[in-house]
Formats: sequence, C-alpha cells, structure tokens
Amino acid sequence: MRNIWNIILISLFAVGLANAQDNLQTVEYNELLKLKVDENRFTFGWLDSVFSGIPCFRDYTKSDIQTELVDPKTDSIIYTSSEPKRNGLIIVPNSIEVDKKSKKFQISGKITGGWESVIPTEFKIYIGHRNDTISNTTLSPNLHGDIYFNGRKMDSTIVIDTVPAFYMSDLQRFEAYRGKEYLENSKYKEMLFEINGIIDEKSILVFGLSSRYAEIFEIGKLLTE
Repeated sequence: MRNIWNIILISLFAVGLANAQDNLQTVEYNELLKLKVDENRFTFGWLDSVFSGIPCFRDYTKSDIQTELVDPKTDSIIYTSSEPKRNGLIIVPNSIEVDKKSKKFQISGKITGGWESVIPTEFKIYIGHRNDTISNTTLSPNLHGDIYFNGRKMDSTIVIDTVPAFYMSDLQRFEAYRGKEYLENSKYKEMLFEINGIIDEKSILVFGLSSRYAEIFEIGKLLTE
C-alpha cells in the first residue's frame, strides 16, 4: 500500500512540475529588442566609488569636455583627450522565456562587442530597478604633467560638468563565462551568459563593460504585454 501511495505522490509531483514548466512562455528576440532603451548612451561605472558596490551608468555622449596633458619642461601638449568613440555591447540570445505568473525570467546566449582578451568577471550583468540621477564630471591634477581647463592650470579637483546617469537598486547579479567555441580568427573563446531571475514590472536587464556602451532592456514590461 505504501508503494502505491509513493507512486501516486511521485505522479502528482511530476504533473505539478510539468504544469509549472508549461507556464514559461518563449519570447522572440524581436520582442526583446522592442524593450531595448538608450542604445549607445550609457557606460558602466560605480556610484561614488567601486567600494559602494552600486553600479552607476553615465551618459557622456553630449559632453564636449577636452583636457590637455602638457610637458612642463617644453611647454608642449603631449595629449589632448575628449570622450572617445565607444563600441556597444550586443547580446545574441539562444533562448528567452518568461513566466508571468511566477515572474520568472530566463535568458541565455552570448555577448559580443567586448575586446577579445576581456576577462569574464569584467562584464557586469544585472537585473534590478533604475534610479535616474545626474553625475558630476571632475578634473584632477596629474602627476605626469600639468592639467589645464579653459586655459587655466588645475591645482585641485574641480567639477567641470554634469551628465545624465542612473544607478541600480534591488540588484540580482549574474556572471559571464567562456564557452567552448573560439571567436573567429582568434585564440579566445566566445563569451556566454545564463540568467535565471525573478522580475517585476519595474525590472531592467543591463549588460555593462568598461569603455563599452551598455545593453539595457526594460524586461519588466514582459509581464504586462
């Protein structure tokens, strides 16, 4: 009799598990692209400092600030800097699924747009809430040469501009990893990711990397569409 009950319980569990899996709906890549925002705008950084552990993404695209590095011995300009042209990260999903009832979100695929030798831990992948703000751009003296701003030598740190930014809260963090396939004409293998998280209507998905534009998706809207 006990064996019969065990079989019944196992059967009920299997049916329940199958029903739970059936709630996952496939999301086409084109549908995800409709939720992509702020393309080629924001770059990854930290709020206040790396020690805060709070990711902050800043938009320098409309900033025209330039600085010059001058050799004090010859009074000649060594280097003129401005915001460089940046490449953007692009994800290529293998699968995208969402369960609107349990609010489970799953996506896997590969990340392109980074440099070949990038270390997986350099990628910053988050699900969380977006908090819009502004961020100061500061200019500080340089040990290797004098820094000038608007023709004046800088002797202390000053704020020279403010830029749009957003930081993230209610974070879920995920990691990238090297796959088995090699990149074309490269000794390095492709960069992959697997994400399994819980979302709400305000959730965004962000892929970040230093000196690259972030990929940003308003995935919370999948629950209401």
